Amino acid sequence: MLSFRIPRQIFPRLLNYAFAVAPFFFSAAIANAQTPSADSSSHSSSAPHPRIAFTFDDLPAHGPLPAGETRAEIATKILAALRDAHVPPTYGFVNGATLESEPQDLPVLQAWRAAGNPLGSHTWSHMNLDQNSLEDFEANLTRNEPLLSKMMDNEDWHWFRFPYLAEGYTPAKHDGIRAFLAQHGYKIADVTMSFDDYLWNDPYARCVAKADTVSIAQLQSTYLAAAAANFDFYRRLSQSLYKRDIPYVLLMHIGAFDAEMLPKLLDLYRSRGVQFITLPEAERDPFYRVDKYPKLPPAPEDLEAAMLKRKMSVPPEPVTTIQFDSLCR
Repeated sequence: MLSFRIPRQIFPRLLNYAFAVAPFFFSAAIANAQTPSADSSSHSSSAPHPRIAFTFDDLPAHGPLPAGETRAEIATKILAALRDAHVPPTYGFVNGATLESEPQDLPVLQAWRAAGNPLGSHTWSHMNLDQNSLEDFEANLTRNEPLLSKMMDNEDWHWFRFPYLAEGYTPAKHDGIRAFLAQHGYKIADVTMSFDDYLWNDPYARCVAKADTVSIAQLQSTYLAAAAANFDFYRRLSQSLYKRDIPYVLLMHIGAFDAEMLPKLLDLYRSRGVQFITLPEAERDPFYRVDKYPKLPPAPEDLEAAMLKRKMSVPPEPVTTIQFDSLCR
C-alpha cells in the first residue's frame, strides 16, 4: 500500500530559490534569453523512451554490512548488474574520509574504475552545507580532490553531488558555494528522481542477521513498488511542465540491499521502456543548465521547484508505509 508526503528535497531548495532569485532578476532574464529554456521548441517532442542516468552516492561504503558480507562484494554485485544490463558508464560519488577509518575498502573504488565507471566528489566527509560554514565546506570538498585526481587519472572528476542534497539555505551559502564550484570547474550532479533507496539498507542488515525471510520479502516488494510509483510520479511532473520527459538523474546508494535488488530494479525500468544514459548525457538537457554551469543566475533546480515557479500545484510524492525502524528489531 502507498501513502503520500511532500518530497523532503523541496523545502531547502525552495528557500534557496526564493533567496537567490530576487537580486538576479534582470541578469537571469538576459541569460535566459541567450540560453535555451527547458521547454524550448527544440526539445518539445517527447523522446521515444524515457531516459535515466543512474548515479551512486557514498562510495566506498554506505549503510551497515549484513553478516558475512564485505564492501567489495557489494560493489561487485552492483557492477555486475550494471554490466549485464548494458548500463553506460555510471558516476559514483566518493567520500574519501571513509578510507581513513576503513582502508580495506579501497578495492571498491579500484573495482569501480576497472569496470569503466567514473568517480565524482561527495565531499571528503559527507559534510552538510546547511550545518557548517561555507569556508569549512569548501575546505572539505577540496580535501577530496587528490584522491579523485589519482583514481580518475586524466578523466573528468569535476562532478559534485551535495550531501543530503543540502545546497545552502542562506543566500550567502547558496551563492557562495556555487561561485566556488564554478571557479574550480565543477558541475553539479543534480537529482531529478529518487525513491529514498537508502531507507531499505538498515532494516535489510537486521533481517539478514535474524534470517527473517518474510520481512526480507516485504522489503523486496516495497522497494520495487516505491521505485515504480516514484518513476511514474516524476514522469507526471515532467510531462505537466514540458509535455515531454526530461532525461532523469536517479540517486542511488552503494548499499547492501541496493546490490541485492539492482538486477530487479533495472528490469523494472526496462519494462517501462527506459533507456539508460550517462550523467553528462542527461545534463546536456537545458533543464540542467544552472547545475552544469553554476555561474549562471539561479533557476529552479528540480521539477518540484519548477512547478512552483509556474504556480502549479505539486502533487504529493508516493512513499511506502513500511515501518523501517521497527522491522526485524
